[in-house]
Amino acid sequence: MPYRPRQWRDQDRGRRAAAASRSALDAALAEIGAAFDEAAKVNAFKLRVERQLRRGPLHPAVRARFAARAALIRGRNLDAAIALAERWWRDERRAFLIASALGRGVRLPLDVLQELRLILRLMRFKRMHAEFPAIIAALCDEPDAMAAE
Repeated sequence: MPYRPRQWRDQDRGRRAAAASRSALDAALAEIGAAFDEAAKVNAFKLRVERQLRRGPLHPAVRARFAARAALIRGRNLDAAIALAERWWRDERRAFLIASALGRGVRLPLDVLQELRLILRLMRFKRMHAEFPAIIAALCDEPDAMAAE
Protein backbone atom coordinates (compact mmCIF):
# COMPACT_ATOMS: atom_id res chain seq x y z
CA MET A 1 0.00 0.00 0.00
CA PRO A 2 1.47 3.37 -1.00
CA TYR A 3 2.33 5.97 1.62
CA ARG A 4 -0.46 8.41 2.47
CA PRO A 5 0.10 11.48 4.64
CA ARG A 6 -0.96 11.25 8.26
CA GLN A 7 -3.65 13.90 7.79
CA TRP A 8 -5.33 11.89 5.04
CA ARG A 9 -5.28 8.74 7.15
CA ASP A 10 -6.91 10.64 10.00
CA GLN A 11 -9.71 11.88 7.73
CA ASP A 12 -10.24 8.38 6.34
CA ARG A 13 -10.58 7.00 9.86
CA GLY A 14 -13.47 9.41 10.47
CA ARG A 15 -15.11 8.49 7.17
CA ARG A 16 -14.86 4.77 7.94
CA ALA A 17 -16.53 5.33 11.30
CA ALA A 18 -19.33 7.23 9.61
CA ALA A 19 -19.77 4.61 6.87
CA ALA A 20 -20.42 1.90 9.44
CA SER A 21 -23.49 3.76 10.74
CA ARG A 22 -27.11 3.13 9.76
CA SER A 23 -28.59 6.63 9.78
CA ALA A 24 -27.30 10.06 8.88
CA LEU A 25 -27.43 11.14 12.53
CA ASP A 26 -25.45 8.08 13.63
CA ALA A 27 -22.96 8.72 10.84
CA ALA A 28 -22.50 12.34 11.90
CA LEU A 29 -22.08 11.37 15.55
CA ALA A 30 -19.59 8.64 14.63
CA GLU A 31 -17.54 11.03 12.51
CA ILE A 32 -17.51 13.66 15.28
CA GLY A 33 -16.54 11.01 17.81
CA ALA A 34 -13.69 9.81 15.59
CA ALA A 35 -12.48 13.39 15.14
CA PHE A 36 -12.16 13.96 18.89
CA ASP A 37 -11.19 10.56 20.31
CA GLU A 38 -7.82 9.60 21.79
CA ALA A 39 -6.40 8.50 18.43
CA ALA A 40 -7.21 11.92 16.97
CA LYS A 41 -5.39 13.64 19.86
CA VAL A 42 -2.30 11.51 19.33
CA ASN A 43 -2.45 12.08 15.59
CA ALA A 44 -2.76 15.86 16.04
CA PHE A 45 0.29 15.78 18.32
CA LYS A 46 2.30 13.87 15.73
CA LEU A 47 1.19 16.29 13.00
CA ARG A 48 2.38 19.20 15.17
CA VAL A 49 5.79 17.56 15.63
CA GLU A 50 6.05 16.77 11.90
CA ARG A 51 5.36 20.44 11.15
CA GLN A 52 8.17 21.50 13.52
CA LEU A 53 10.55 19.02 11.87
CA ARG A 54 9.70 20.25 8.38
CA ARG A 55 10.44 23.83 9.43
CA GLY A 56 13.93 22.98 10.65
CA PRO A 57 16.06 24.43 13.45
CA LEU A 58 16.56 27.82 11.75
CA HIS A 59 12.85 28.68 11.59
CA PRO A 60 11.91 31.47 14.05
CA ALA A 61 8.90 29.56 15.42
CA VAL A 62 11.05 26.49 16.14
CA ARG A 63 13.68 28.64 17.80
CA ALA A 64 11.09 30.40 19.92
CA ARG A 65 9.66 27.08 21.03
CA PHE A 66 12.83 25.07 21.67
CA ALA A 67 15.85 27.43 21.97
CA ALA A 68 15.73 27.79 25.76
CA ARG A 69 15.69 24.02 26.29
CA ALA A 70 18.32 23.50 23.58
CA ALA A 71 20.64 25.86 25.44
CA LEU A 72 20.28 23.67 28.53
CA ILE A 73 21.00 20.52 26.49
CA ARG A 74 24.07 21.99 24.77
CA GLY A 75 27.24 20.02 25.44
CA ARG A 76 25.46 16.71 26.06
CA ASN A 77 25.17 13.75 23.75
CA LEU A 78 21.81 12.62 22.39
CA ASP A 79 21.21 9.91 25.00
CA ALA A 80 21.94 12.29 27.88
CA ALA A 81 19.66 14.89 26.30
CA ILE A 82 16.84 12.34 26.09
CA ALA A 83 17.27 11.42 29.74
CA LEU A 84 17.28 15.09 30.75
CA ALA A 85 14.18 15.85 28.66
CA GLU A 86 12.38 12.88 30.25
CA ARG A 87 13.23 14.19 33.70
CA TRP A 88 12.05 17.70 32.78
CA TRP A 89 8.80 16.31 31.40
CA ARG A 90 8.09 14.24 34.54
CA ASP A 91 8.79 17.23 36.79
CA GLU A 92 6.67 19.56 34.66
CA ARG A 93 3.81 17.06 34.53
CA ARG A 94 3.86 16.78 38.33
CA ALA A 95 3.86 20.59 38.66
CA PHE A 96 1.03 20.85 36.13
CA LEU A 97 -1.11 18.38 38.06
CA ILE A 98 -0.62 20.33 41.27
CA ALA A 99 -1.29 23.66 39.56
CA SER A 100 -4.38 22.24 37.84
CA ALA A 101 -5.76 21.08 41.17
CA LEU A 102 -5.43 24.67 42.34
CA GLY A 103 -7.02 26.01 39.13
CA ARG A 104 -3.85 27.53 37.65
CA GLY A 105 -2.46 24.89 35.30
CA VAL A 106 -0.68 26.14 32.16
CA ARG A 107 -0.25 23.47 29.52
CA LEU A 108 2.28 25.11 27.15
CA PRO A 109 5.52 24.05 28.93
CA LEU A 110 4.23 20.50 29.14
CA ASP A 111 3.39 20.48 25.42
CA VAL A 112 6.81 21.84 24.47
CA LEU A 113 8.55 19.17 26.54
CA GLN A 114 6.33 16.45 25.11
CA GLU A 115 7.26 17.56 21.58
CA LEU A 116 10.94 17.77 22.53
CA ARG A 117 10.84 14.23 23.93
CA LEU A 118 9.36 12.86 20.71
CA ILE A 119 11.83 14.75 18.52
CA LEU A 120 14.82 13.54 20.52
CA ARG A 121 13.60 9.93 20.53
CA LEU A 122 12.99 10.16 16.78
CA MET A 123 16.54 11.44 16.32
CA ARG A 124 17.84 8.45 18.28
CA PHE A 125 15.70 6.07 16.22
CA LYS A 126 17.07 7.58 12.99
CA ARG A 127 20.63 7.37 14.38
CA MET A 128 21.24 11.11 14.15
CA HIS A 129 23.85 11.16 16.93
CA ALA A 130 26.40 12.91 14.68
CA GLU A 131 23.95 15.62 13.53
CA PHE A 132 22.68 16.34 17.05
CA PRO A 133 25.38 18.91 18.07
CA ALA A 134 24.90 20.86 14.83
CA ILE A 135 21.12 21.00 15.32
CA ILE A 136 21.53 22.22 18.90
CA ALA A 137 24.05 24.82 17.73
CA ALA A 138 21.59 26.02 15.08
CA LEU A 139 18.83 26.33 17.67
CA CYS A 140 21.14 28.22 20.03
CA ASP A 141 22.21 30.54 17.18
CA GLU A 142 25.88 29.58 17.15
CA PRO A 143 27.04 30.07 13.54
CA ASP A 144 30.72 29.42 14.37
CA ALA A 145 29.93 26.06 15.97
CA MET A 146 27.85 25.04 12.97
CA ALA A 147 30.69 25.93 10.58
CA ALA A 148 33.20 23.94 12.63
CA GLU A 149 31.13 20.75 12.46
